[in-house]
Parts: sequence; structure tokens; C-alpha cells
Amino acid sequence: MNKTVIVVIFLIIALAFCILFFLWINMRKQYIAFTTKINDCLDQIIKNITFEEPVEHVFDQYDLEEETLDSKIQLKLKQLADVTYATKQTNLEQKKQMQEMISDISHQLKTPITNITMYNETILNHNLPKEKKEECLQIIQNQVEKLDFLVKSLMKMSRLENNIITLKKEQNNLYDSISEVLAAVTLHAEKKKIMISVECENPYPLSYDEKWTIEAIFNVMDNAVKYTPECGKIHIAVERLDMFTKICVKDTGIGIAPEHINNIFKRFFRESKVHKEEGVGIGLYLTREILTKQGGYIKVNSKEGEGSKFSLYLPN
Repeated sequence: MNKTVIVVIFLIIALAFCILFFLWINMRKQYIAFTTKINDCLDQIIKNITFEEPVEHVFDQYDLEEETLDSKIQLKLKQLADVTYATKQTNLEQKKQMQEMISDISHQLKTPITNITMYNETILNHNLPKEKKEECLQIIQNQVEKLDFLVKSLMKMSRLENNIITLKKEQNNLYDSISEVLAAVTLHAEKKKIMISVECENPYPLSYDEKWTIEAIFNVMDNAVKYTPECGKIHIAVERLDMFTKICVKDTGIGIAPEHINNIFKRFFRESKVHKEEGVGIGLYLTREILTKQGGYIKVNSKEGEGSKFSLYLPN
């Protein structure tokens, strides 16, 4: 092999080495640029999630629809960012709801506990006449009953929300269930001379959880009796529709202010004008939960000063 051939081979090898070297340099630059872009994107995502800001604008500079490795990775990062941000927002909302619930429960407990403490000290520290002492003891008894009612309501709410209780739908007679509700509210209604009328076939076969559905209807009826003035009227009408059975409870009560219509099914919500009445603001919330868990729902129409109409829907 002559020197010329050797030199040519050497030059070819050297040229190939140079080409490979420049390709490696170029690929390294592209790799560094790519990893830097990913790193910057991750930094932006972390920053925005930390400060609870939307992450959409972080990806504005990228074309996520391109069929390139860069675009595919950016798209996955965006999906990861969206999921992480949504999870964080959900956790923050749950934390806020928990704080509000604790605050509401504390507020509900404060008044009866304060009253019990005050009247108990009055009995212990003063030589009261027998009649006055019995009056204080009766007030204490009423406050204890209020605490008992609150604790039981909270237990029902917690058991429903955490699916500790599974509602079992079985064939029942809706007429009998409504009769049971009426038996529970009749005494209070008679004291206020409220007339209650009912339109319901007997028998009225329907599949539902008897115990909890009675609770749902009772909560609406109890409110109707509670917030209807003396000599008022309450009418219950049952109607079978194509897909649902509607139980309509219409009263001539005080009605609901328009700005509060969307709040009445929230936990512990009570309008200021009804604070003199006994209650903790859980009844309608429980009613909605009970109906929802059976595939039903509840609607309300009301005009302040003229009464309310609650429509409970159970699937046929």
C-alpha cells in the first residue's frame, strides 16, 4: 500500500472523526437546550402550583400538537401539571370546608353550653325558690335536648357523607311512610292550629329506603310546620310522573328570601329571621343527600311572605 492511499485513508478517518465530533457537539447542544427547556418548564409549574395560580400560560410558548418528542413531553407535563393543580385545589377546598364545618359546629355548641353553664351556676350559687329552681332546671333540660339533637344530626350527616350507611331500596307503601311522618308532626301542628291535607293513593307502591326516606320527608314537613304561622295550611300531594314520583309539600309559611334560595340546602345554613326557632340547619341538607343517594333530587319554589313549595323526587 503506497503512501498516497495511506494518506487518503487517514484523511477520510480524520474527516469522519471531525463529522462525528461536530455531530456530537450539535447533539449535545440540542440535548442541553432540550433539558433546559424541560427544567424551566418544571420550575414554572412548581412556582405556579406553589402560589396557587393557573399553569396554562406556562405552555403558551409550545406547540403541543406537533408530532415531536419535545411536544409530546410538554403535553405530558401539562397533563401532570393540570392533575397536580386540580388535586391541590381540591385539597384546599376540602380544608376550607372542614374549617367552616368546625366553625359552624362550634357556633352551634356554644349557645347551649353557655346556657347550661349559666343556669347551673345560678342554681348552685343562689338560694332560689323552688319554682325558680325548677324553671332553671327545665331550661337546662331543653338545652341538653338541643345538644342531643345536634349530636344525632351530626352523626347522621357524617354517616351519610362517608358512605358508612348504604341506603337499601325495597318495595314499600309510600302512603304508610307519609302517615308516619304526619304522626310525628301532628302534635306541633295542632298546637299552632295548622291544617294539614294529603293527596296520596293507598296503597302507593314504590321502591325506596323506608327509614331514610321518612327522615327526608319529615325534615321538610317539620320545617313547614315550624315556619308556618298559626292557622296556616300545609298540603302534601303525591304524583307519579314518567320517571319519578313527586312528593310536593306546600305551605303558607314565611317563605324564603330570593337571595337565600341557593343556600338553604347547605350545612348549618339558617336565615337570620328564623333563629328564634329551634333548629341547627342540617335538615334540608340531609334531605337532599338522602334523595341524591337514591337517584332522586329536590326542588324548591318560594316567595317571601307567601309560603314555600318543596318537591321531592324519587325514581319510579
